[in-house]
Amino acid sequence: MIESALDVLGAGVLGLGLLLATIGLYGLLRMPDIFDQLHAAGLVTGPAVLVILLASVSTGSADIVTSAALVFVFVLVTAPLAGHTIARAAWLLAGADDDDASPGAPPRADSLSGDGMRTLVAYDGSDAAKRALGVAAQLAASGADIAVANVAPPLGEPDFAGSPEVEDPEQEMLLAEARSEVARSGTAAVTVRRRGDAVTELLAAAEELEPELIVVGSRGRGPLTAALLGSVSAAVAGRANAPVLVVGPTAVLGEGPIVVGVDGSEASLDAARAAARLDRSLGRGLEVVHSYTLRPIPGASAVPEARAELAQVDEQRAEELLAGVADALGVPREATQTVRNGSEPAALLGLARDLDATLLVVASRGRGAVRAALLGSFSMSILADAPCPVVVVPPGARASSPG
Repeated sequence: MIESALDVLGAGVLGLGLLLATIGLYGLLRMPDIFDQLHAAGLVTGPAVLVILLASVSTGSADIVTSAALVFVFVLVTAPLAGHTIARAAWLLAGADDDDASPGAPPRADSLSGDGMRTLVAYDGSDAAKRALGVAAQLAASGADIAVANVAPPLGEPDFAGSPEVEDPEQEMLLAEARSEVARSGTAAVTVRRRGDAVTELLAAAEELEPELIVVGSRGRGPLTAALLGSVSAAVAGRANAPVLVVGPTAVLGEGPIVVGVDGSEASLDAARAAARLDRSLGRGLEVVHSYTLRPIPGASAVPEARAELAQVDEQRAEELLAGVADALGVPREATQTVRNGSEPAALLGLARDLDATLLVVASRGRGAVRAALLGSFSMSILADAPCPVVVVPPGARASSPG
């Protein structure tokens, strides 16, 4: 009698479980979108499997009960994760479709290939990043294509939790803020979401997007402090595959020309080519500068004629160097000048102030991982005191080639 009652109860509970599962299946088939489908199925899938598990108890078979319990645990663990994954994929797909359909929506990052100067801006919401974004937006008025990259900190294990696809409200807020700022200049910025080490991820984004200019903000640390603290701007400028525009705390875009220093080295010629390319995009004019110091020859001071002759030789060499650079760049000789008896950093900084320079372009002469990260004393001294944003051109930077 008891066994018959259990059989009837088990059959009834099993029927209830199958009914709930059928309702979930109906929801999957009939609801209008993926969110409603998952919601309908999620409401009944767990209870359905639980009821079927209870129905298996009435059989009295340990094997059946164990199998049902394992199925219940499996569904309990995988259903929420699967539902989240499917919903996330559907949301991303819908967002991509919306971007394609809406003319006012920001383009995707892989569309950073317009006619303007391709620019990648690092943005983390800090004051330094806001200054960098502001300068990039001003340059955008000259037709730049802008991508704004935000690197969020890693979330830790498991690995999939650190994926850039994991929705991060703070990151989305920062990127929306950046898009709004760039939109004021009349340009739509694309956004790049990365997660991990800031320097590593920014360099990886630059490899993928191949920008002609990378823009970063600097907090204005001195050379020694920046070296000890591992400044992100210094590390990116030393290792990037494109010129890096560093915006200091007091740097502003002037109304004058782009100033670049040359000394005849291949690194300085790379910087001059990059400066010429920037001038073609911005149309601000170009000033190529060579600074030199008269050679201290022992005994020459006692013979005024010899001292004047040596000075004339040094000046002629400087003029020949600048003439060669002007010819290589295709700029008029009037766009060059020499500065005698002055250190190169002081000469460049002085001219940048006097000419109200738009940008100051220098070469990164670091060699090897450590020196490249620190940029070297020359570049760091320029970055610390420049009145305008400074473009640091790493050796072999892609955008330094003419054309």
